[in-house]
Amino acid sequence: MMKTKQYFKYSRLFFLLLVIGTGLMSCEDEDKYGKTAADSAKAVIESVRVMENEEWTPIVQVRIGTAVRIEGNNLENVSAVYFNGYEVVADDFTNFGKTYIEATVPEETPIGHQVADEAVKNTVRVVTDINEFTSALNIISKSLNISGIALYNSEEATVPGATTVSEAELGSKIQIQGAGLDFVTAVYFNGKQTGEKFISQSAGGITLHIPNDTPLGTNVEADADRNTITVETEFGEKFIYSFVIKGNPPTLAEVRSADGTEVITTTTTFGGEVLRLVGTHLETVTKVYCNGIEMTEFTAEAETIVLTLPADLPVGSAVKDESVKNTIRVVSDFGEAVLNLEFRGPAPIVDRVSHTLAKAGERIRIYGHNFANVTKVVFPGDVSVTTKGTGEEPETGTFIINEAGTTIDVIVPDGGDALPGALYVEAEADNGGYSYSYMNCKDNIFISSFKKGTDAYAYGSSSISPTTEEPIPANTYGGPSNPKYYRFFPKDKPIDISIETHNDKEVGNFCLYSQKMWDMILDNSKGVIKGTTLCKELAIQFDYYMTAPWSTGCFRWEMIKGNTAYRQTTVSWVDNGEIVPITFKGWRTLTMPLAEMSAIKDKSVQEVRESMTSETEGKFIYKVGQFKVEDSTYTGTIMNNCQIFVGNFRIVPYTKPVE
Repeated sequence: MMKTKQYFKYSRLFFLLLVIGTGLMSCEDEDKYGKTAADSAKAVIESVRVMENEEWTPIVQVRIGTAVRIEGNNLENVSAVYFNGYEVVADDFTNFGKTYIEATVPEETPIGHQVADEAVKNTVRVVTDINEFTSALNIISKSLNISGIALYNSEEATVPGATTVSEAELGSKIQIQGAGLDFVTAVYFNGKQTGEKFISQSAGGITLHIPNDTPLGTNVEADADRNTITVETEFGEKFIYSFVIKGNPPTLAEVRSADGTEVITTTTTFGGEVLRLVGTHLETVTKVYCNGIEMTEFTAEAETIVLTLPADLPVGSAVKDESVKNTIRVVSDFGEAVLNLEFRGPAPIVDRVSHTLAKAGERIRIYGHNFANVTKVVFPGDVSVTTKGTGEEPETGTFIINEAGTTIDVIVPDGGDALPGALYVEAEADNGGYSYSYMNCKDNIFISSFKKGTDAYAYGSSSISPTTEEPIPANTYGGPSNPKYYRFFPKDKPIDISIETHNDKEVGNFCLYSQKMWDMILDNSKGVIKGTTLCKELAIQFDYYMTAPWSTGCFRWEMIKGNTAYRQTTVSWVDNGEIVPITFKGWRTLTMPLAEMSAIKDKSVQEVRESMTSETEGKFIYKVGQFKVEDSTYTGTIMNNCQIFVGNFRIVPYTKPVE
C-alpha cells in the first residue's frame, strides 16, 4: 500500500514537471504552511507541535493520546514514526506532506521506566528508505493527577481511612490517591523532597509518611510551595495539590536581647527596640501580640522570633485590658503560647518645676517628658500623691497629666513643703525620674526681707519699690502665692515695656554683698551646700511674677558687678528659636545655673567666697535689649501695662539624685 501511495505521488509530480517545463526543475515545493524541502532527499524533523487556539504550537513535552504535527523536510517518504520506539506506520498518519506529518501518540506508547531501550526514551523518530532522523520529545502519561489524600488511622494500618482529608500532622502515614502515579519518582512536601522510600506505589496511589523535617511557616523557601504536596514523574511532569501540613504548637521559653546574649525580664520601649523570643516550633507563627497589640515587624524561625517594638506600644496604665498587660502572645495555625514580660515606657524625665517653694495646698506644674504612665508624684520626705485625676484641674490628693505627657499639675500635699530635696515621679517600680534637688530650700535664702545687714541685700535703684507684704495677685487659680516679702519695679505704676522705649535700659535693679551671700548659705543651709561643693552644681533661684506675659527683656545676675566672667543671663521667653511668652497664674520660680558663670563654675564655694571681700558687690538686673540665643538675635515683643515682682533669692543644689 505504501508503495502504491508513493507511485501516485511521483506520477503527479512527473506530470506537473512536464507542464511547467524542464526550466523549473530546480524550484522548491511549498505547502500552505510556507515550509520548503531542502535539496537533500533525507528526512529531517524541525519541530513537534500540538493544536492550541486553532494553531499548531511548538512543544517539547506531550501526553500520550495527543494529536501532534511533526514538521520538517522530506517527510513525504516517511514510512513510519516511532514514539519512544513504538511504531506508527504511514497508513495510520492522519495527514502528511513533504514538510509535515500529523499523527496521534499511541495510548500504547511506553513511557518512563517502561521504555526498555534508554537510547529511544523521550524521542520521536522518522524512517524513510534513505535515512532516519531522531528528535527529542518528552512523552508523559495521559493523566497524572492527585484526587485526594487519605490518612492511615495508625502506623500499623494497611488500609487508609475511607475519606480523604485536607490536613495532616508531621510524621503522618498517608496515601496520595490519583492517576498516573506509577511514574512518580519524587514527592515534595512544602517544596522539600522526601528522602524516604515509598511504602507502596501504583498507578492509583502512593503510600508514604509526611517527613518530620518538612519545612513549615517561614522555613518554606517559596510562598507557592507552602501547604502543598507535589508529585513529579521520572520525565519531569509535576502535579501540585493543596494540603495543610500541621506542625507542633509553638512554645516560648524566654526573651533575650537582640544579639541573644542577655536574658531579659523587663524592657523599656522607646520604639525600635529589638527583642529575640526563644522557643520551639516558632517558624509557623503568623501573629505576635505585645500587651494585646498585634506587632507588624517580626521574623520567625524554628527557635527564634526577632521582634521590633513600635513607639506607640501601650504600657502600664495605658493597657486597658489587665489580662494582656505585660504579656507576649504568639499564634500559629497549630496553637499559641504566652510569656510574661514587663513592658515599661521610657523613664519619666523631669526638666523643671514651676515653683520650688510652693506651700501645701498650692498648685504647681512639673515639666518634662514621658509622663504618660506616671502613677505617683513623691515630694521630699516621701510624701506621695498617688491618684491620677481626670479632667483639666487637679483636686487635693490628685495629679493631672496632659495629653502629650509633658506636664503634670499637682497640688502640694500636706507635708510636701517641709523638707528640702528632689521631687520624684514614678511610672513603675524602679522606673521614675527626679527633679533637681532644689525643692523646699527655705534655709538657702540669702535675700528675704531686702534689709541691709539682715540679709545680703545692699541697696536698690530708684525704680524699685520698698519691701512689700501685700498679697498679690488675687489668686483664683490655686497657684503659688507671693513670698512674705517682695519688691517690684517700676515702683509707681505698670508701664509698657518694649525694645522701642527701653532699649539697653535697666527697668529695675538692686545690689547685694556677694561674700555675705555665701556666708549665709554656708551658715544656714544645714549642710545642703558645703564649702567643698562645686559652683557648677548650684543655681541661683528666685520667685517672680509679672502682670503681663514675659516676652521681652532679661533677668541678669552679676556676682561681681560689671564683670562679665561673673555674669549669667536668662531670656526664658525664647524657646527652640521662637518667642514663647511665659504666662502667670500665680508666682513662678526662675533658675539660673552657676555653671553659666565662667569664672566660678569649676571652683568650690569656699574658693569663690575667699576670693571676695565684705565689700564685693553683686547686682541683680532686669534689662531690655537685643539678646543672642545660639545663632539668632531676639528683642521680643511689647509687655503692656506690666510690673515685675521678685523675692526669695536663694542658692540651691542643681544636681539630681543618682537613680
